[in-house]
Amino acid sequence: MGAWGGWLAWLIGASFTVAQAGDLTMTRLPLITQAGQSSPQRTSLPSAKESEPVWTSWSIGAMIRAITAHGDDVWLGTSAGLLRYNRRTDSHTLYTTKQGLLSDIILVIRIDAKGQVWAGTYGGGLSRFDPNGPPDHQWITYTPFGVGDTRYGPHWRDYRPGEGIGDLWVYDLLFEPDGTMWAATWKGASRFDGTRFHTYTTLDGLADKWVYTLQRAPSGTFWFGTEGGVTRYTPRAGGAARWKSWTHDDGVGATLAAEPSPTPYNALAPHHETGAKTAAGYNPNYIITSALDRQGRLWVGTWGAGLGRFDGKQWRNFTTADGLSGNHVNSVAFDKDGGLWIGTDGGATHMDPATNRMTNFGRQDGLLGIPIYSITVDADGGAWFGTIGGVSRLGP
Repeated sequence: MGAWGGWLAWLIGASFTVAQAGDLTMTRLPLITQAGQSSPQRTSLPSAKESEPVWTSWSIGAMIRAITAHGDDVWLGTSAGLLRYNRRTDSHTLYTTKQGLLSDIILVIRIDAKGQVWAGTYGGGLSRFDPNGPPDHQWITYTPFGVGDTRYGPHWRDYRPGEGIGDLWVYDLLFEPDGTMWAATWKGASRFDGTRFHTYTTLDGLADKWVYTLQRAPSGTFWFGTEGGVTRYTPRAGGAARWKSWTHDDGVGATLAAEPSPTPYNALAPHHETGAKTAAGYNPNYIITSALDRQGRLWVGTWGAGLGRFDGKQWRNFTTADGLSGNHVNSVAFDKDGGLWIGTDGGATHMDPATNRMTNFGRQDGLLGIPIYSITVDADGGAWFGTIGGVSRLGP
């Protein structure tokens, strides 16, 4: 799905500028004006009003499963490495296994309070990149077996059994206010205290060991999205923690007939432990993405059963019948005004949670492609959408 074995280059107009050695070609596409003329500076489908946001797209040649905006930087998790793009300077850098990753397939990116970049990977554990660290010690990788740089030299340390991260497949990350980190893995939810991990499993109370999403409420309550439903975890100082789970029988996900996706859809790869597993067209208990709103309500995206909302008492589900662009919901993100962006197999949807009004966007509106796998909102309010082959931005 891309240009392999080449140089990472940036295309502006008809000229290439080589940025660094890598395996991707990143191309900013030309502007499409209302008059149908082209300009080499931006890709845009502008609205009739000059003040309205416009679309900008980049063809990257890789699937974008993760996006995180931090200051002027936008970090893109691709199927061929971790890409850092600076919006102000147009500078960009690609990081791969040549620099320190153990796997080039990036599933999640988070930035901690120190500005360190954490990348959860497919089969390569969790990698931490310190942009300000010494050149020979910028990368640290965490696995179930040990921690250190992937040269496995003097900086590598073996873990004792049970001290490492739960699995090499890491789908989500979050940081508590005190810096404690959590990782969603295919063998449970792993809590990292800065030295070692403790992994929570179905034996503790998780609905399923395959964990894909993590959320933490200001109260300290955690929400885990799994392949078997949603679990709420309430730690209790000096006492037993409380666990409670919800499944489709409790209202998670809409009741729908399994239907083929409206667009060619690349399902998640089979579990590494069960190679014969195939992703069904409909699984309401399969939680792919989640977010908490300002009212403390939990929003979850499901595999073919639409978007769910939980207010602590009842579930409400939204599907294409309610205006959603697709029923496979891969990503959700709130904008600065409290609006909800939803990435699906049918495009992007913007929803007003106060009224449930939805507006859909597709290729005809400016998206580079569909399905939408990842969404983030930058400091200027621009929404970024990761898809197969590149990324699009809607904003000023």
